[in-house]
Parts: sequence; structure tokens; C-alpha cells
Amino acid sequence: MKDKKVLIFISIIFFSSFLMNISPTRAIIKDQTISTVAEKDTYVNIDDALSNFGGQDYALGGFYFGGDIVEAYFFFNFSDKPSPYTKAEISLDFWSVSQTMNVSIVLIEEEWDEYSMTWINKPSKGAEITSMIITQSDIYTINVTNYIAGRNNLSICVYIKVDNYVDDYFYITSREGFYSFAPEDAPQLIWTYPENVEITVTNPTSSSNWLELSIYTIQWTSTGNIDDVKIELYKGATFLEEITDLFGYTVNDGEYDFYVSTAENYDGTDYRIKITDYDDPNVYDYSDYFSINIRSGTITVTSPSSASSWQVGTIQSITWTSTGNILNVDIEIYKGTVLEYYIYDVSNLGIKIWDIDAAIETGTDWRVKISNSDNSAQNDWSDYFEIFSSGDGGAIPGYNFYLILAVSLISFAILIRRFKK
Repeated sequence: MKDKKVLIFISIIFFSSFLMNISPTRAIIKDQTISTVAEKDTYVNIDDALSNFGGQDYALGGFYFGGDIVEAYFFFNFSDKPSPYTKAEISLDFWSVSQTMNVSIVLIEEEWDEYSMTWINKPSKGAEITSMIITQSDIYTINVTNYIAGRNNLSICVYIKVDNYVDDYFYITSREGFYSFAPEDAPQLIWTYPENVEITVTNPTSSSNWLELSIYTIQWTSTGNIDDVKIELYKGATFLEEITDLFGYTVNDGEYDFYVSTAENYDGTDYRIKITDYDDPNVYDYSDYFSINIRSGTITVTSPSSASSWQVGTIQSITWTSTGNILNVDIEIYKGTVLEYYIYDVSNLGIKIWDIDAAIETGTDWRVKISNSDNSAQNDWSDYFEIFSSGDGGAIPGYNFYLILAVSLISFAILIRRFKK
């Protein structure tokens, strides 16, 4: 009994794990970033103490031309600060570095103006945030997360300490110096914050039935920062094709037109669309299962009917009407409950000629069944009708009616003659 309980417990865990594995991941909490370009930046030069260098394409720092002490200054406001945030970093593009050097970054607590600051009136240096080794031209980041609380802005000075003196310098791209095609070169304050990132496919739905040679609009909604998406088609769990295969992605605008080609031989009720964040495969969603090329509607057999009496060896017309979008039908001919003749995937034209075999068994228990080739549950039966041979006699269409009519006329004539007498 104890072993049985253990086995049941393990089975429950396994089944639960299986369900978790097959459940599609739709949304995740993802780190997003937003950046603010420096509001002002400049540099000052001890050898040119009265000059202002605001508005330059670069900010210079180090020991320039054999001894000039040069310092770079940057100011950032918090206008784009998200709430909540998890990290704040200053990003600087050191686009020219003459040699390896130890650079210090310190807080500036006093106000300064980009277009009037000189070496003479520069603000005092505050606490050191960090120092870092600059080895080559690159973009370097400075973590200032611990200096954000209680502030509406942040100002820093980037320089080389005198006691770390090296006879060299660095150039940093200023807010006036970066190009629009390379915004990452701008001096900027980068905020990192958590955000729910999600994609939800809204079309197709479980009631969708796409037909070949037609265009249908795939639709979805999303939250979070998703620039581009990839769209794929699945049949069951099997990947079929990438719908956005021209570029591998499409802009995340919520709509994409898909042409149902005849060349792909689509046919089934278990298709699904998968849409994925092009930059993060962990963010995706599947549509409901939907149909492609599943024709549906109603069928009504109009001939043969209960009055039909068809002779062996003749050519007759089986006819029917239909509604919906049924493409092909299956025609089956029964004698009683036995299937005697059939033809499948007949074009739904409403008529099919039947050349009745001369050796066919006669009887009054023949019936025709016509079904949707894509859905056999959509069908209709004719009434029972008769097939007779040429030697049966009297089994002419409407024979009984004509016999009764003839007897009636004869009886009527006899009555008239008697009345005249």
C-alpha cells in the first residue's frame, strides 16, 4: 500500500510537470531600458583658464599637450526616470584614448552653466563615485544607482587625478557630437526597470476557417517594449513555415496579412499561429487551433426522390443543392444498408450523371447519400427509390398512377353509357 501511494505521488508530479512544459509561455517580467541624453556638457582647461568650451562636439579630459589639466563635465536631469527602476547608469563614449589610464568620476553638487563655465569659475568636486581603467576607445558605463535617491538631477566630473598623472588625454562624445544613426554614442543616463512583456494573438480564433487563394489578417496585441515580431505557422505541434520569411520579422503594429496559397496543400483543423518577440524568443503566444481549407455547409439531395423509378442500363442525373462553402462531395449509392457504388471528391456542381449498370440488382430499396468531402458529418440521404429492369413490366415511372387513372376513366365511361340508356 505504501509503495502504491508513492507511485501515485510520483505520477502526479510527472503529469503536472508535463502540463507545465506544454503550456506556452506568453508573458515574462523583463528588464527594459530608457535613456536621457545629457542636458549639458563641457570641459575646462587650466592652461586656458578664462575660456569656455560649451557647445563643442566633444568633451576633453586628462593632461593635454604635455601638462594642460583638462576636466570634462556632464549634467543629467531625471525627466524620464521610470517608477520603479532597478538600476541607473551613465554611459560615455570614449572615442579617442591615447593610452591606458585611470579615470575618476566624482559628484558635482554645485550649479554650473555650459556656456559660461571656465577653469576659474568651475564648481567644486564632491564625493568620488568610482574610478575605472580606460584601455581603449569604447563606450563605458558608470553605475550611479546609489546616488539617485533624493535628487532630481545628477552632475559629474570626469578627470585624471594629479597623483595618477600620465602625460595623455581622452575625448568623450558630447551631446552635440553624436550622430542620429548612432544614438548609443551620446552621453546618457540609462534607466533599467522591470516591465511585463506580453504578446496575445487575437486572430485567428477557434472559429476561423481560412480558404486557399484568399488573404487573411493575423492580429495580435502586446505590452512592453517589443519592436519587431516573428510569425510562424504550426500544424499541431509541428512547425510548418515562417510566415514573415522575407525579412524574418515584421514591425510590431498588431496586424499582418497572410495569403493562403494552393501550393502548400493546407488541409486540417489543427493549425496555429505563433507570434514571437524577434529580440526575445521567451516572449510569444499561440493562437487558438483553427481550420484551413475545411469546407462546411449543408447538402440536400433533390434526385432521386421517392417517385423516381430508374431503369437498368439508362443514364440518370443525381442532383443536389448545398449551402456554405463546400468544395467537393462524396457520393455513395446503397441498396438497403449495403454500399454498392461510390465516387469521392466530386466537384460540388449539384449534378452527377450515373450510367446505371445493366447487371445491377433491381429493387425498391435503393438510396443515394451525398456528403461533404471535408466533413462527412454534413450529409443528406435521398428517399428510397426503385431500379427496375426492362423485363419487369409495369414499372414505368408513374405506372401505378396511370393504371389507376385508366381504370377510373373506364369506370367513368361505363357509368355514362348506363346513364344514357
